[in-house]
Amino acid sequence: MMYSPDYRGVDTEQALSDFRARIRKYEDGYETIMDRTVHYIKLIDMIWLTRHGESQFNTQGKIGGNSPLSQRGQMYAQLLPEILNSRIPRAADGKQYPVAVWTSTLQRTIITASGLPYPKVQWKALDEIQAGMCDGMTYEEVAQDMPHEFGLRRKDKLRYRYPSGESYMDVIQRLEPVVTEVEREKECVVIVSHQAVLRALYGYFMNQPLEERGLLEKGGKPQDPSSMAELAAAELVRQEEVGLETRESLDGPALAGVAAGMRQGSRRDSFSGGRSV
Repeated sequence: MMYSPDYRGVDTEQALSDFRARIRKYEDGYETIMDRTVHYIKLIDMIWLTRHGESQFNTQGKIGGNSPLSQRGQMYAQLLPEILNSRIPRAADGKQYPVAVWTSTLQRTIITASGLPYPKVQWKALDEIQAGMCDGMTYEEVAQDMPHEFGLRRKDKLRYRYPSGESYMDVIQRLEPVVTEVEREKECVVIVSHQAVLRALYGYFMNQPLEERGLLEKGGKPQDPSSMAELAAAELVRQEEVGLETRESLDGPALAGVAAGMRQGSRRDSFSGGRSV
């Protein structure tokens, strides 16, 4: 302060007194920020990833399809608004920040998200991995009727492509526009999707190596039952069971978990393998 031209040649005590008076004058014009209009100052918008409620195909152990929800899946759809409501950030005036809901085009995700009171968008890119000739089969049937294909999948799950279907690498590539849009989004985003898709998205936001993104099967991932993973700046900061009295009746695919992330511009792998900022 004493090097300021304003106080050149001025006594120290007099300069301090004048400086404090200036600060008090500035305080008269201070205003509390009541909303989120200044995004570059306060980036606290969140991302949640959740699997659809249990489907009828899930209860039968079948791959793919477009079946509706089971009774347990419908229960999860009813509970999802309550689960999210307590986690959506609020402005200083108590109002929730805007939320966008993205689903796949398959009915099990659309039904799961139907009770959420927010604008919804369907993304074809969020559809489950295409199982091709294996669609509608159980893994036991694939092992019995197509043992060669079953063996190839076990050997390299990331790159294995179902006959007339997709591989995890195909899913990762088609999700690139979704990831780009998520990182540009100014609202909180809820993504209701499928096991393979959520493994790929979660692996990206957690900065998992590309080789591991088709192998995320246990430990608080968004496709796990009754679990929640909460991220900040792409780091796992909390992992816990969803504390619902009814969660025991939702074990299995019904309660698929929620992953939340704060987009703060952290550096991580690009979605399909390179580096990006």
